[in-house]
Amino acid sequence: MNPNNHPKASVAILAVGGTGAAVLDNLAVACEGEHRTLCIDTDALALRGTVAGKKILVAPERVHGMGTGGEAELLEGLSLEEGDSLDPLLSGIRTAMVVLSVSGGTGSALGPSLVRRLKKQGTEVVVLAVTPFGFEGRKKRELSEKALRELRQVADVVLVFSNERLLESSMSKDLREGQRSLDRALAKTIHGLAHVMEKEGLVHLGVAELKEAVGSGADAIGYLENAWAGVAEATGDGREEAAIEAVVEDILLEDGRAWKDGNRVLVSVITGPETSLQDFHGLLEKIRRRLPVDLPISAGAAVDPERSESLSLTVLVTRRCEGTLLPKVEKTERVEKRVEMESSEGKGKRKRKIVAAQGELEFDQTPNRFVRSSPSVRGAEDLDRPTFQRKGIVLRS
Repeated sequence: MNPNNHPKASVAILAVGGTGAAVLDNLAVACEGEHRTLCIDTDALALRGTVAGKKILVAPERVHGMGTGGEAELLEGLSLEEGDSLDPLLSGIRTAMVVLSVSGGTGSALGPSLVRRLKKQGTEVVVLAVTPFGFEGRKKRELSEKALRELRQVADVVLVFSNERLLESSMSKDLREGQRSLDRALAKTIHGLAHVMEKEGLVHLGVAELKEAVGSGADAIGYLENAWAGVAEATGDGREEAAIEAVVEDILLEDGRAWKDGNRVLVSVITGPETSLQDFHGLLEKIRRRLPVDLPISAGAAVDPERSESLSLTVLVTRRCEGTLLPKVEKTERVEKRVEMESSEGKGKRKRKIVAAQGELEFDQTPNRFVRSSPSVRGAEDLDRPTFQRKGIVLRS
């Protein structure tokens, strides 16, 4: 892949932070073809090592090119909405696929502002966000929820992938290879979707179809995970059956969570010029029969002249959510509104301080447990007796 050669590319892949950079690197290694790529980070060393076509180092005067490390003080106020250095790099992008992590680092801080800037110039934006492991704690979960709320308010589509899938996959025993496999799966997913969204082919699959697949909101399940993807490639005779079998057993689909929680399927096919519309429909029918559950399917196909006897298949399972907010968020807002109403109604009135009633604790005046030993006496006090008994103090609950 030559990331610098994109004379007619209207779909751009924008990576934010370390996770985005890792996905771009896997895109270069594991996927053939040319993509318009841009990497944005606060870590100069990471940027230097990535293969992105264009690179932007953010806030060098604040973090000195050493990254933020998720530190709130360093992340506060970071934004990509101002400044004109990005203008020539973002111009002409019809559709942007933004990949980042929402674990509270650079991706969470810069992602929403980048999306807002893209939307101002009329770009369609699809975000691929990665959420943290459950063991990373409540704080990171809250940061993820905050970042996803902001992204959903401005992006056309937000696809949320969870690191938790790795724990149930065949790669769970190898920490390094497991993380690389997720980056590789996301890279191949982006590659498959970008081809059918950009190149002329049999059937077009665009942002509208992706938007229909995920809906306008998020429920309790889909908030931190609403997308699962499988990618496979096969050549020669029997390539359709081989690709279908491999894609269903891919790393993000093998634990079965997608078939339990997902309710939509999108299929991207990259095939050779000899493929007819009847061949394409026949392939989709084979896929439908092989899926563990019967779900609505949307599909797109791109023709690659160099693929005479090969087939690349991407299956994206999504959870469509109709609501706009989680129930617990709505409840919080109702409580806040009620408090505001009560405070406005009670302006000028002195509020009575309410103190909870206390009950006296009952203790039996039993002899001390050292009755058979010499007492510890100081002055006139028996130190073996509890202080509250010697002093006549009344204990209350």
